[in-house]
Amino acid sequence: MKRLQALMAGMVILCALLPCAAAWAGEPVKVRIQGPPAAGMLPLIWLQESGLLAGQAELEITFSQDHQRGLALAAASDLDLLVTGVNVGAKAYNKGIDLKLLSTNTWGLDYLLTAGFQAENWRDLEGKSLCLPLQGGPLDFLARYFLLQHGADLGRVEFVYLPSNSGAKTFQLGRVDAIILPEPLATVTLRSFEQAVLSLDLQEEWGRLHGGDERIPFVGLFARGGFARENQELVRLIREYYQAGAAWMEAHPEEAASLAERHFGQPAEVFQESLKRTHVQVYPRAEERELIEVFFSAIMDLFPEMIGGTLPDDGFYY
Repeated sequence: MKRLQALMAGMVILCALLPCAAAWAGEPVKVRIQGPPAAGMLPLIWLQESGLLAGQAELEITFSQDHQRGLALAAASDLDLLVTGVNVGAKAYNKGIDLKLLSTNTWGLDYLLTAGFQAENWRDLEGKSLCLPLQGGPLDFLARYFLLQHGADLGRVEFVYLPSNSGAKTFQLGRVDAIILPEPLATVTLRSFEQAVLSLDLQEEWGRLHGGDERIPFVGLFARGGFARENQELVRLIREYYQAGAAWMEAHPEEAASLAERHFGQPAEVFQESLKRTHVQVYPRAEERELIEVFFSAIMDLFPEMIGGTLPDDGFYY
């Protein structure tokens, strides 16, 4: 229901914003954007190719997994918009980098895969090895959070830390028993490794502990603070067009997968399948902030440094 409401809202916003494009006055603004080749970037690619900001802005999009470089560029005023982890942006903000969270866009894309066995619950990982991409990162937090919430003994789980692509290869070679992977890498691994079992949906697991609400704020769209202050109307348009683009993805998965194939080099068929397990939406700001603070409060109990040691204040939210 939440996703349907967001989809309808995005379409309404698109119709309402169309007159704004014709009414824009002034020179086009160059907007420098960086983000990973992932679903959260597709609404920006859609916006670039749709021409909705023609005459208003020129979007220069760079695809990169190097989030720290993106933060450094933003801090030096050499980047205007950044798609990165919500916790990554919060930590940078708390460390003094002038960032504004425009919207959280990716709420679910991670899954526990097991090799040759079905994990019915997190305690089934006791005595097993679990591969994660980054020690002290979001998936390390979520794995430990779920293990503790289900009464598992962390000392009986062997944690192995490898970047996701390397971890997936190690998993397929049978060198680890379980791995948490994001989409579309989870779909790729399920297709290529016969023994892989999709055991647990991390979003469902979160929902079981949080009143049924499965939304985990993973990825956000951030603006450099100075850029946001100097281009308030444009930033408002980009945020709202982003919501419309997310709704377009939901309504047109085949076309969205075609964009991913052209820009990310990922097979459209695989990417389209992965979209079924990827939740890209934009929600009202008050609702979004409440969900973020629930997530961050849980982080503070285990890995406070993951968000810079404190909950970000009002200045973090645009």
